[in-house]
Amino acid sequence: MSIHFDLLANEKHNLKNTTSISNQLKTLQDLYKSGVISGYEYEKEKKKILKK
Repeated sequence: MSIHFDLLANEKHNLKNTTSISNQLKTLQDLYKSGVISGYEYEKEKKKILKK
């Protein structure tokens, strides 16, 4: 039974990470589209986010 709860907790943790990464990428894209950051800065920051 303990193994099941550990797996469930791990899945929830992975889901939170995915959501966080998704939110970060969306925010980054919004900054780029609004002209706050350049294409170069966008790509550089996107790589940082995806490496986490």
